[in-house]
Amino acid sequence: MGYFRASIKTNSMKKIAFLLLLFISNFTFSQTPKEIDSVSMELCDYLKTLSNIKNDTLKITTLYQDKLYPYLGTFEESKIDAAGQRVYYRLQRNCVGFRELLDRLEPPKEKIVRITTKPVTKQNKKQLAEFKKRTQFKYKEFDGSDTYVEMKDNKWTDTFTNNTYSKLTYKWLSDDEFQLTFIESNNETRSNFSFEGDKFNYIVLDIKDDHYLVSVNIEGQNIYEEFKLFFE
Repeated sequence: MGYFRASIKTNSMKKIAFLLLLFISNFTFSQTPKEIDSVSMELCDYLKTLSNIKNDTLKITTLYQDKLYPYLGTFEESKIDAAGQRVYYRLQRNCVGFRELLDRLEPPKEKIVRITTKPVTKQNKKQLAEFKKRTQFKYKEFDGSDTYVEMKDNKWTDTFTNNTYSKLTYKWLSDDEFQLTFIESNNETRSNFSFEGDKFNYIVLDIKDDHYLVSVNIEGQNIYEEFKLFFE
């Protein structure tokens, strides 16, 4: 969890081009970060109105058919998949309800703990100083695979199983809290999930035999997700 857990469900997005054939218009649009976030928040707000639908498969199908597919229909066919990926991953970032919906439809390998109150570290200054001396970590992805982290010289680099990467910078905000700022990634999920300059706040909560318990918060949101950051 280099900066946030993003569920990887690309199969559903690959179906979009086929499903959208009836929606395609003669107009083409380019996506700006502002537009993508605006569309993702519109989908998030609409998802809240679907609380009467108890079946999660029907709920996500309704969300896509009513909001996502018509939006993607404004793109020429060759651009639909890329446009859909951007909205899909950004919707995960911006919408807690959508992340929770995906988790119910396809539970992650490790349970995700989400809380709305900022957690407090159990570590003392000496223990936190030991954390700062470490440079090599790893964490589990949604599917259980390992992602390796190098945290050194104010740079945080994720290396994924397919040899892609994400690059971020970090700075310490206090003894137990640091902030990552996204720079770039050639990983499909991460490059769509984050825009340059996005910030993520981490708190080192506790230490176990082989890992730290850490919380992550997307700046501007009131949700804190806890995960395990393993050390070697």
